[in-house]
Amino acid sequence: MKRLLMCLACLCASYSFSQSQHFKIFGKLVSAEDQAPLEAATIYLERPKDSSLITYTISRKDGTFLLEDKVSETKLNLFISYVGFKTHYQNIDLTSEEIDLKTISLQESTNQLDEIVIKSEAPITVKKDTLEFNVSSFKTAKDATVEDLLKKLPGVEVDDEGNITVNGKPVNKILVNGKPFFGDDPTITTRNLTKDIIEKIQVTDTKTKSEAFAGEKGDTENKTINLTIKEENNKGVFGRVAAGAGTDKRYEYAGLVNLFDNEQRLSILAGGNNINSPGFSFGEIRKMFGGGNSISVYSDGAFRIDGRSFGGGEGITVSNNVGANYADELAKGIDISADYFMSGADSDNRTVTNRENILPDSRYYTNSVSNSSNSSYSHRVNMNLEIEVDSTFLINVRPSFGFSNS
Repeated sequence: MKRLLMCLACLCASYSFSQSQHFKIFGKLVSAEDQAPLEAATIYLERPKDSSLITYTISRKDGTFLLEDKVSETKLNLFISYVGFKTHYQNIDLTSEEIDLKTISLQESTNQLDEIVIKSEAPITVKKDTLEFNVSSFKTAKDATVEDLLKKLPGVEVDDEGNITVNGKPVNKILVNGKPFFGDDPTITTRNLTKDIIEKIQVTDTKTKSEAFAGEKGDTENKTINLTIKEENNKGVFGRVAAGAGTDKRYEYAGLVNLFDNEQRLSILAGGNNINSPGFSFGEIRKMFGGGNSISVYSDGAFRIDGRSFGGGEGITVSNNVGANYADELAKGIDISADYFMSGADSDNRTVTNRENILPDSRYYTNSVSNSSNSSYSHRVNMNLEIEVDSTFLINVRPSFGFSNS
């Protein structure tokens, strides 16, 4: 019986090992013409059965590279791509844990008419300072969002709050077709756009407007993600609507709708309630209007962003908010964006006081009732106009005005 148990244990251990085999594949890339090392080439492994990506790496300055992972398969497909050179392909048999591919020479691409292309586009490529993912190479659920897709990309992590990191560096900006998309916070885009309309995902260092215009290097500690929409899907509508009711005639409603049509961007929100709530979360309002230079948060849950007030107040407050954000490219080199926001609040406060005063030889009672009401409304408009006269001259006009009454 003991021998039988030992045999079963050995079989289980052998089976477990076969299910997950660790490997290291390394080598060096050079140009076949002059034997110069090739830096920033993309090296990746795929499963032969479904062409799904296993892992990838980028060659170092001296042309060396290392692929390391665990797989259950024993046969893999290796691809090496580099701009201006033919894609290198070979089969890999995992006969040992470490495989040395020695020096691999890449042939320059001649772009001859009779050349036969037998491989689809690489799932990951590096173009200068841009890391690019080909979305069709990554398997997800049919109804996956951009956030679901990002979780599948190697080197990309997304936490429960929607914060994104790429190779350990935080992502602080999301662009769609190279343009800002309803504020700088990524989650409003990643949780509402679906994977099936995205063609490519590009990751670069975050740049200010002046750095991007001057072609200067950006902030290497923060990353920007650009989503390239498929040409046939470059139009869309997304948003959310919520409403609720409770006892004592309490209610709350909120709606957010976003539309884009090629270069046009439009976002509209509206909300109202009588439960002293802002109607939208602090994060959503901040995303809608691109951050905010002046922010105040109060203990009663209210907050202000650039002069816009949300929630709070004593007594019973009926609040209503309406806002819109629009952006468009009027002509080549001429971009305009504008937002309008109205916030209103009507407060009713009733105070009833019953007081008993006890003295050494007597006592007396004081009863009082007071009613107060207050109405306040504010309007604010911001605009931004950019005119790129030429490659060295940029005009930026940013008027802002508002008024309020109470």
